[in-house]
Amino acid sequence: MYHRVLPEEKTDGLQAGIYVKSKTFEAHLTFLKKHFEIISLSELYSNPSSPPYRKGEKSKKPWCILTFDDGWYDFYEYAFPLLKKFQAPATVFLPTDFIGTNKWFWTDRLAEIFLQKHKIISPVPPLVKGGLREVIEKLENLKGSLELRLERAIEILKAYREEEIEEILSALSARRNIDQDLPSRAFLSWEEVREMAQSGLISFGSHTASHRILTTLTDEEIWDELIRSKEKLIDEKVVDSSFIPFCYPNGNYNEKIEKMVKEAGYSLAVTTESGWNQFGSDPFIHKRIGIHQDISYTEAMFGCRIINLF
Repeated sequence: MYHRVLPEEKTDGLQAGIYVKSKTFEAHLTFLKKHFEIISLSELYSNPSSPPYRKGEKSKKPWCILTFDDGWYDFYEYAFPLLKKFQAPATVFLPTDFIGTNKWFWTDRLAEIFLQKHKIISPVPPLVKGGLREVIEKLENLKGSLELRLERAIEILKAYREEEIEEILSALSARRNIDQDLPSRAFLSWEEVREMAQSGLISFGSHTASHRILTTLTDEEIWDELIRSKEKLIDEKVVDSSFIPFCYPNGNYNEKIEKMVKEAGYSLAVTTESGWNQFGSDPFIHKRIGIHQDISYTEAMFGCRIINLF
């Protein structure tokens, strides 16, 4: 499970768990091609009960499937060329409301607020509800490095609904007189998605429509996220309607949500639960191994991470 691939000079201020550097990713691909057979999610789906065969011979390597969450623009700029170089297939999960727009995730807008050097110049706006005022003060008083404060702030806010998070971000920005509009687009365009789909190497799936954490939503809101995203992927002609995989935002799901994903017509789903998958396991709760720079920048660390030593 990857998110972003970036050159070193573009990693300042990012969450440590959100990216790998381009040179690191190239080293990962070298390692994986040597020790694994990299296949696509659709190949797993089309042959779920037996190992793959190549030219009449049984594969002697374990399978590896590469997935990328969120559909960042830098996937097209930095990851896609390396995947082509190594002829390694991958699946990208798209939050369809963000693709082809200038929108940013709230987590990145929060990071921009934390990065600003501006001092607090005003109190919490009086219209902010009491409970949220306490959250704002808690965020303001976090201790430690920028990275630690940001990680903790994100975990705190993930428990709240989207409209509450927006109210908190607006208040934090207002206190510092910060413009919340970020200067450049973060996500892929639909033209870029179609180009990569036509390459035959990159496939796409749903990461819902708005990337809201499903366990915080009503049943009606969950269903809207599932159907709206699926229909957009089909309308944009970037998926085969007979096979559309799904990725739970933040990995959050329960039995009810898993059932709804099936009923919405998705073919399988992936979580953020760490580990390997065995044949016969539930196809709607596939485990993945999260990979990011600070735990995988050497071959030894990468190998240890893959076999779940940490």
